Amino acid sequence: MKIIDSFRIVWRNLWRMKLRTALTSVGVMIGTAAIVAMIALSLGLKESAVKSLENFGNLTEMDVEPMYYIYEEDRMIPEEERKKLNMEAVHELKQIPGIAAVMPMKRLYEQAKLKVGRREGYVELIGVDVNESAEYRKNDVEKGAYLSGSPQEIVVAYDVPREMRDVEKEKRDARRRNADSNRSGGGAGASFMPPDMGGGEQTAAFNLVDKAATIVLTREYRIDDEPKYEKKEVRVRVVGQLRQSENRRYSSAVYAPLSVVKELNDWVNRSRGDESSGGNTRRTREEAKKDKFEFDQMTVKVESREMVESVVKALKEKGYEVWSPARELETINKFFFVIQMVLGGIAAISLLVATIGIVNTMIMSILERTKEIGIMKVIGATVLNIRWLFLMESGFIGLIGGLAGLGMAWGAVELVNYFGASGGLLDGLNMGYGRGGGEAEPSKLAVIPGWLALFAIGFSFVIGLLAGIFPAIRASRLSALQAIRSE
Repeated sequence: MKIIDSFRIVWRNLWRMKLRTALTSVGVMIGTAAIVAMIALSLGLKESAVKSLENFGNLTEMDVEPMYYIYEEDRMIPEEERKKLNMEAVHELKQIPGIAAVMPMKRLYEQAKLKVGRREGYVELIGVDVNESAEYRKNDVEKGAYLSGSPQEIVVAYDVPREMRDVEKEKRDARRRNADSNRSGGGAGASFMPPDMGGGEQTAAFNLVDKAATIVLTREYRIDDEPKYEKKEVRVRVVGQLRQSENRRYSSAVYAPLSVVKELNDWVNRSRGDESSGGNTRRTREEAKKDKFEFDQMTVKVESREMVESVVKALKEKGYEVWSPARELETINKFFFVIQMVLGGIAAISLLVATIGIVNTMIMSILERTKEIGIMKVIGATVLNIRWLFLMESGFIGLIGGLAGLGMAWGAVELVNYFGASGGLLDGLNMGYGRGGGEAEPSKLAVIPGWLALFAIGFSFVIGLLAGIFPAIRASRLSALQAIRSE
């Protein structure tokens, strides 16, 4: 028997008893719709939880530090066994599967002031390895370019231009307000109001890229127990500005080559080191070992959010501690996996009832078509042909119910998302997701991904096939002579 002929016979039999086929498919439809809707709801809630977690930082960016304590063994790690954040650690981290880039950083140990023209503001100066960080930041530059390695180049974060103030203009405005208040008899109280607390307008952002700037540092030293202050100015050029980031930790960061920050740190700490050593410039071998250069922090970028869990696990196995919202991702995944199993299990009960209905329908079909089965055997149909026909009939009943159930679930999900959005429930679950520039994709209370739709269709067809195994075997075992004689 040709396959096309078997499909034609199956379709003719299903159409001949279309009312029974439709009623049997309704059971599969309800079961499939219930499973898809329940899993879609849990997936939507999980996605909302993950998006809310992203408000506290990018999940694919993680700060890495040496591990100090092993909770499983309840012991502190000795200092000589702890990982060192040096170039060896950079190469070790880059070998971990899933890590796309590593950016080691060295902070300036003193507050720095950035001056561009008449504007100035306090910033956090961070030294980076240009070669390593170029791959990390290659897609984060909004204006200009990234560092090329020149010691006179810097790159600023998105909020740095917005935090810089025109100090001279603010002083003039304060004097003008003071004069106006004196003339009007209002007293001098208004002159003491800071510009950023209502005394002036909010500072507008301006373009820093390709402009000359000055980094101003101040250090304290003592002569005869009397504090003295020394100022150092470093002339640089702003070559680029980064995109806005959800991580507010580096909102006022200025990135410079590592050699520049290391030199400035040596200048800041020079008087302190001389003072603590009592004027003795000789260093012991142990002190020389401690002077081996180490980074303050390393940040790694993971290739995708799906690989975050495996990367975190690999980092902990190698002796590193991870500080990122991604640490909670594993807990969220486990929690919602249990929710999916519970909701899916409850919905699967209705599908089990539908399976029993398919078995009943196919057995009734065998009883009604006993004579037809006998004739098919007489004219040459094999046992496999008979079984194939009945398996396909039950499978198609499941497939029809699965397609209808998927459509029903899609409609239910759209209704849930509509009423959830109109009722403000999505905003509450979002917890501020989408903050920042650009249009953010709206969150949904329930989602049906492509894999879930294909799984629902395939699973309903398989359920139909399984339900048809017993009727198919029973039909193939009928005696041809007895089947022909039956009425």
